[in-house]
This record gives sequence, C-alpha cells and structure tokens, in this order.
Amino acid sequence: MDPQKRNFLSLVIPAALVVRFGFCAGAGLAQSRTAPQNPSPPPPAVPLPTPGLPDGAKLDPKAILKKNQEQIHSDIEKIYALAGDLKDEVEKTDSADVLSLPMIQKAEQIEKLAKQVKNLARGN
Repeated sequence: MDPQKRNFLSLVIPAALVVRFGFCAGAGLAQSRTAPQNPSPPPPAVPLPTPGLPDGAKLDPKAILKKNQEQIHSDIEKIYALAGDLKDEVEKTDSADVLSLPMIQKAEQIEKLAKQVKNLARGN
C-alpha cells in the first residue's frame, strides 16, 4: 500500500472512532445530567373476580388445561372441516384469473382458528 494512503488511513480511522464514540458518550452524559424521573409505583395487584366463581376461589390448573384441551379439539375439528371446504372451493375456482371471496373467507377462518389453537397450546 502506498505510504501516503497508509498515513492518511492511520489518521482518519482513529479520528472517526473518536467522533463516533464521542457522540455516544456525550449522549449518555446528557441523559445522566437531566433530572432523574422517579417512575410512579405500580398499582397494587387486585385480583379480578372470575365470573362464575365465588370471591376468593382459586382456579384449578388441571381444570383449565382440560378446558383448553377440549377447546383445542373442537377447533381442530373446525379447521379440518374448513380445510376440506377450502379444498373443494379451490378445485372449482380458476384461481389463475380470480380468487373467490368464499375461498378467501375460509382461509381467514382457518388462520384465525389456527392462531387460537396455538395460543391455547401455549397456555395463553
């Protein structure tokens, strides 16, 4: 490499790093100089009443999991039926020219049910 280029790069690169990190440090100092804002404390946790349960009653985790499993099973049955309907709709529609509205609606319903099943399986 040409000695002039080497000298130039040896001067420019450290200067660029100083400028880059100098701005970052300056921003940090500017933030630390401002008056600290104390965040307000979170509100006390108040248990929300669960519909159908007397006050103070706790939910049984096994009962919740069983209910989720039943919901997942029924949603999967719906997805299976909608997938069959969607298959029939695709076969009778020439999708190269036009997509039918019922086909799009069935696909959206399948997507919605699939997301619901995913959330139930995760325990959300």
